[in-house]
Amino acid sequence: MFKLSDFFNVKRDLAGAESAPAGGDTTTATTTTTTEAPAQTTSLLGGQPPATQAPPTEAAPEPFLAALPEAGDKEGWAAVYAKLGRPESAEGYELPVPEGQDGEFAKQTSGWMHELGLNKQQAQGLAEKWNAHQTQQAEAQQAAMTKQAETDLTSIKQEWGAQFEENKAVMAKAVNTFAPPEFIEMLDKSGLINSPVIAKMFLKIGAAINEDKSVATKSSPQGGEISLAQRLWPDMQ
Repeated sequence: MFKLSDFFNVKRDLAGAESAPAGGDTTTATTTTTTEAPAQTTSLLGGQPPATQAPPTEAAPEPFLAALPEAGDKEGWAAVYAKLGRPESAEGYELPVPEGQDGEFAKQTSGWMHELGLNKQQAQGLAEKWNAHQTQQAEAQQAAMTKQAETDLTSIKQEWGAQFEENKAVMAKAVNTFAPPEFIEMLDKSGLINSPVIAKMFLKIGAAINEDKSVATKSSPQGGEISLAQRLWPDMQ
């Protein structure tokens, strides 16, 4: 690329050649002119922008967990569990207690959860899922018991036929005579009173009561007394 400086250099060389004396040894000093490239600028005014200062170096934050403790390092694991949100004591979980329970199971499981390092959110979530599961199980069990009681009642009605109401009264008299109130309540709520085996057992007891109003004794052919149990189950004598 042609430069203006090159033009002036050529003109100067020609002028020097013309003024040099002819003939003889002549030593010509050659002058070399070095042209430096202009400094690069980043400003329209030709100046250099002020030097930018690097931001101050901040210390790297401490890692949340540099490494897992060894298996037997109880203090190390306790520190990890604390960082993950485990409360200081098992009481800190504040587990929900289902209605009708005394809270003993929740207290026991709180100790297990604290030992295993669960945080409060995990512990309460697990307790809620367990309580929901138990509720579903209880409802399913109650539904199955109700269905079985209905099936048993239908079976007894078919077996007793026209004598159903009469046998039912006899059986109820035997239940109320011999069974304590707590047992009667259990039979009624569980539906076991409708079980053919239990219903026919109390029917047999009620029939024996009707045969002997005294219930206590009846003379045997060999003399002496025969108990109600012996009359109900003679094969067991």
